[in-house]
Amino acid sequence: MTYLTESLEDYLVDIYEESSLNLVARLKDIAKRRRVKLPSVKSAIKYLQERNLVRQQRYGYIVLTEEGIELARKIIARKKSIWKFLTEVLCVPEDIAQQDAHKMEHDLSEETLSRIVKLSEYFHSEPECKSRLREFMERKEVEGLLTLKDLKVSERGKIVRIEDAPIKARLLAMGAVPGTVVKVEKVAPLGDPIDVSLLGYHLSLRREEAEKIIVEKI
Repeated sequence: MTYLTESLEDYLVDIYEESSLNLVARLKDIAKRRRVKLPSVKSAIKYLQERNLVRQQRYGYIVLTEEGIELARKIIARKKSIWKFLTEVLCVPEDIAQQDAHKMEHDLSEETLSRIVKLSEYFHSEPECKSRLREFMERKEVEGLLTLKDLKVSERGKIVRIEDAPIKARLLAMGAVPGTVVKVEKVAPLGDPIDVSLLGYHLSLRREEAEKIIVEKI
């Protein structure tokens, strides 16, 4: 893959996208898109020409060579793969992912990118894993909260909410409304079941039930 600086990669992609939208790419349109002066565009185009990635025609028209088209498509594909991983696997907001993918793409090795793609494919093939990871990321990274499952023995948490599940009706019937303090008393060696105490009661919960109880550690 021809080495280009991040700025030149952006120029190449802009030329490709401008050509796709308007059939041709012109110097003044690239300058407008990139918010730079014409001399800056001309300098970049000259560099890309020297590497046989573009050709400049009359009237300021810029045409990608076959090599330029192939490279632009690879750059776009890499950014798309990273963006997809950030948004669909790590649950990063789309606008932030767009900026991060742009920064990450240039220096990311093919080996790392390949593993990112494989991990994305795995989560697509395992909807349950994808759903649980999204739930985990949203709780811990966005809200800063935990599930009851995440508390260790002797730790306490204040119930923030109980997600829809059979355990919800059971807990509400006991009076375990948001704000109720719950303490982890014991956890089985394999993490299931989890014994907790709340409101003077002792309760044994399955791991998947404890995951439905969102708490704030206290």
